[in-house]
Amino acid sequence: MEASRRILVVVWCALAMMPACRGALLLAADTLPTSAYFTLENGLQVLLQEKHDLPLTGLALAIDIGTKDETEQTSGYAHLLEHLLLFGAGSKSDSETRLVELRRHGIAHNAHTDHDLMTFEISCPAADSIWALERLRQTVFYSRLDPQHLESEKRIIQEEILQLRDNPSHLGRLLVMEKLFAGHAYGRAVYGDSSSIQAATVEQLQAFCDRRLVPGRCTLSVIGAFSLTEMEKEVRRSWGELEKKPALEATVLPAEDLKKSSEQQIELDIQASHLFFGWRAPDFNHEHRLALNLLVHILGRGLNPLLNQVLRGGRQLAQQYDMSYLPWRSGGMILLHLTLKEKDIRNAKNEVTRFLRQLGSFNFSREDFQPQDRMYVLDFLRGAKNQMTYGTENFREAVLNMSVASARFLLLNRNPLNGAYIENVEKVSSSDLRRVARKYLSGKKWVLLAITPLGEKKK
Repeated sequence: MEASRRILVVVWCALAMMPACRGALLLAADTLPTSAYFTLENGLQVLLQEKHDLPLTGLALAIDIGTKDETEQTSGYAHLLEHLLLFGAGSKSDSETRLVELRRHGIAHNAHTDHDLMTFEISCPAADSIWALERLRQTVFYSRLDPQHLESEKRIIQEEILQLRDNPSHLGRLLVMEKLFAGHAYGRAVYGDSSSIQAATVEQLQAFCDRRLVPGRCTLSVIGAFSLTEMEKEVRRSWGELEKKPALEATVLPAEDLKKSSEQQIELDIQASHLFFGWRAPDFNHEHRLALNLLVHILGRGLNPLLNQVLRGGRQLAQQYDMSYLPWRSGGMILLHLTLKEKDIRNAKNEVTRFLRQLGSFNFSREDFQPQDRMYVLDFLRGAKNQMTYGTENFREAVLNMSVASARFLLLNRNPLNGAYIENVEKVSSSDLRRVARKYLSGKKWVLLAITPLGEKKK
């Protein structure tokens, strides 16, 4: 891409994070303050956008490193590297000094690793924007890995793994993904394998990130109350100094189709039972993604989801439920999670199965009915579109949300930018919902997992 400033009209609505609006948010140019998008000579993509609602700035650096880049021997390296860099990879005293310095400037910072990307984020007072920008650059690209700090972070992550293994919500999702993506990178846990993490050395981590932690695999997004001219000048000066290095091509083969359905039941020391349904779903750039976003919202989210009638009607089969669609670069997953009594597992499974088989002919919109009958029916599609629009507007209020979303979008998106997000939402029809229901949910292969309380004799 040409390294020249131009108005950018892209801001992404964080797919894996925002349950109410999982999709790409494209804002019309006349609604945006002055913006600039350019690529530095070292390959770093940069998005800058002035937003003066509040005296705050959000900075995000997305890096094309995730579980997809690991092997069985390096499982957990991406997450371990993120831990080391977040507070500075040097000694413990250096990390404590850096933390005090960040607090003195009123800066909140965090980092996340998922299957595709690693993301560093900073929220700061507008007056400290340039200082925070330089701190982010130093933290990610100039930190030296310290062996003692590495051992400390290993212990922290090992403890996190043990705690999450006792969490039925996390464990259930992890086991479903292992089955859905068996033999694929998406089937490995983001937190990694305990033995691989324990054996990791500074030299091995450096080798892992050598051609991955490079500007050409990164995007920087800065959104907030600053002067665009001054910010662009500073970014070009400081981040342009980063050396251009050969980058490994970030490719992940699409996961093979699920061969057959599977069902599993395990016991855990818990009070309530948990039932998980998992289906394979389209990837981030698939043409069906937006329609599936709306369908999942109608089924298991929002104010009056359809599954509420199935699971919490007269029989009260579930105490709680949640449905989500998680699209990644090379695949996706639909996950339905129920909290219920063990005695209701079979009935809940049968009712969900029966309902989903009928979904391919369901009337989601008033347009599916004769004009004289429309005032007497619920318009599920219209309600979902309204809620997604409302969620999108709320999302735009936070500069950190916007900066993180746009940085990730620039790395994941492979499609032409045609139209605004809300405009594309409005184009989805009831026929589109029925089509994706038949393709991904109605009678399709699934992974079913039940987590039940330990029997009295095993406690």
